[in-house]
Amino acid sequence: MVTILDIAKAAGVSHGTVSNVLNGKGNVSSKKMELVLKAAEELGYNLNKNAKVLRSGNSQTIIIILPTLALDEYATFYESALKEATASDYQVKLFCTYDNPIKELEIIKEIIKERPSGIMTVSSLEDANAYYHQLSINKSDIIFINRRPLHALEFISFDFKKAGIDMAAYMNLFEGKTIGVFTDEAKHSNESDFISSFLNQVNNKNIVISQSNMAHEYENAFNMIQSTSFDFIITTNVSRAVMLLKAYHYGSSKPLPKIIAIAPFKNTYSNEILYYFQDYGYLGVSLVKKIILNIHLKDKSHSKIYDNIGFLEKHLSYTKYESQINILTIESPTTKALMKVIPHFEKNTNIRVNLDIKKNSDIFEIIRDDEKWKSYDIIRLDVVGLSWYGQKIYKNLQGLNKHLDQVLNNLPYFLKDYYANINDVTYALPFDVSIQMLFFRKDIFKHEIVKRKYFEKTKSELKIPKTFAAYNEILKFFNESDFDLIKEIDGAAMITGNSGTIATEYLLRYYSLKGVLINDSEIKLDVDMAKKAMELLYENYRNSQVIESNWWGAEVNAFVDGKTAMVIGFMNHLSVVSQSNIKDSIGIANVPGDTPLLGGGILGITKSTDKLNESIEFLNWLNSNEISEQITLLGGNSASYFLSNSSVVQTMYPWLNKAKKTIMNGKRENTFENGQSIDLKQAEEIIGKYILQLLKEEQPDYDQYIAKINEELDAKQEELINQY
Repeated sequence: MVTILDIAKAAGVSHGTVSNVLNGKGNVSSKKMELVLKAAEELGYNLNKNAKVLRSGNSQTIIIILPTLALDEYATFYESALKEATASDYQVKLFCTYDNPIKELEIIKEIIKERPSGIMTVSSLEDANAYYHQLSINKSDIIFINRRPLHALEFISFDFKKAGIDMAAYMNLFEGKTIGVFTDEAKHSNESDFISSFLNQVNNKNIVISQSNMAHEYENAFNMIQSTSFDFIITTNVSRAVMLLKAYHYGSSKPLPKIIAIAPFKNTYSNEILYYFQDYGYLGVSLVKKIILNIHLKDKSHSKIYDNIGFLEKHLSYTKYESQINILTIESPTTKALMKVIPHFEKNTNIRVNLDIKKNSDIFEIIRDDEKWKSYDIIRLDVVGLSWYGQKIYKNLQGLNKHLDQVLNNLPYFLKDYYANINDVTYALPFDVSIQMLFFRKDIFKHEIVKRKYFEKTKSELKIPKTFAAYNEILKFFNESDFDLIKEIDGAAMITGNSGTIATEYLLRYYSLKGVLINDSEIKLDVDMAKKAMELLYENYRNSQVIESNWWGAEVNAFVDGKTAMVIGFMNHLSVVSQSNIKDSIGIANVPGDTPLLGGGILGITKSTDKLNESIEFLNWLNSNEISEQITLLGGNSASYFLSNSSVVQTMYPWLNKAKKTIMNGKRENTFENGQSIDLKQAEEIIGKYILQLLKEEQPDYDQYIAKINEELDAKQEELINQY
């Protein structure tokens, strides 16, 4: 095993210097740090793991004991727990018992020598004392999952009693009389809770229960279906449901009943199985977080019953048409995802969808023309244009269709206010909800040499910027640094292709200083804050990788390709980050100043459409759980994606939880207090036009540019404020 003395000798430095470098302590120069880290790497020293052991005395290990990874619920749980632990520099050791108590007792003996931070187990044992009597770990750090043995102190489970009640309520809706229940052994608390609650709630049915351990499940599936004809069969995991399908295929001439299975929440749809979801991915992440956060607490409790997701509402029935609809939209990740699933809509409705994909600026030109926009049935409009153009081009959606009303009613108020309503009347639905966020390379910001170099240059600590002054300081550091680790990397990129996009860059800084655009009854910039925001943006421009592009994609691509250390962008254009090679090295933070601009788009049905029913059918389809999930998995987003707590979505978009909290601080000034709308798109273009001119000057006169902006805004007040 490599020791500190070995590293000190190889690096030609003292034992104390090595210790300080590995523990992140002491005033060690960047030159000596490079020597130590290079020697440690060449000697095969695991820096992250071993340095943390030195600091804490803990093994930074979490042990997971499961029956098997062959079952979807356990595989999903393990994968999510592993990702969360790895992101926090913990390691996971997995053991499988195959539901054999003897094997589990052997595993307990094997892990006696470990010093884990916690143990998570789906146990086949009847008594938790088998763990407590042999392991020296604190009892509170041994968490039993779903199955509760005798004397178990910490117990985590989904609500299997509620699952039984929900299943019974569903069965009571049907006339079918004979119901099969195929479960694991009743000695496990989750199975017994499910069965007892189901039997207590189900009405006037002939119930046949078959219980089986893992070793005999397949054989018992055949035995069960050959003895009785069923209208429904309920199972407590997907594996048993699949066994039943095979049993009917190979061993029965009886008609296949509807099979209902408790399942982990993931991309799962089938015509033969109805799923009742529990989010095992979320459970895995949550338990790892609990263990790490509570590791130093004396009094801790992990016990909790997690809510089930339950049955997802699916768009089960479609009206058939022989028709087509025309949709105007922009090129975006969500549009690309939509294109991939439109065949599903066309196949089920016989409605052909014609997507006309334009640049955002072109869409505004189309809707400004009183004839051009009328050739479309549905139009995707940037959220910045809703208050001004919504009443001109869109139908009032309220009361058109019961299902559509339900979709509208399910939207929270903060989404309705910005993405649906004009003066409390609903004209649109959110299409790709978005706010600005700061993405950064964790591996760069946490790198000890980079941090030391930054301190030597600035005499301050390298950390995520809370202000744009601090943000610019980091950009300047990257711009002027020439050491190997970052000499090919810029701090950030900036797109300067059009006035609209540069205006959002400027307003983000202006709002971070608490500036406002709408002042009483007029639209204008505050002189002092406007000047400071211009200075911040100008310095940003001088120290960034400048990209002559019209849209956010180029800026995001520079980050994904490893050419920049940070990017501030709208979420709906950052889905590619989750699919990139650097996704595990990405950190997420609020934008400096904590006042992001709201972005993304909306969809509405045009006033001119003669395909109203077909358009409603499309919006209902698009906003169904099934299709929203597909669009999310394909790299797009939706309102339900934004609101979702599912581990599938959280894994793809780890910034979502932060975004849901930050959106309440989001800003896009588009109305006066009396509800009167402004043409924010045009106002931003005026601001952006002068900002682009300013950036090209060597020594801009900021006061002059503020005066020009306010003069033009003032001259066009009537044009900017008149409503359609």
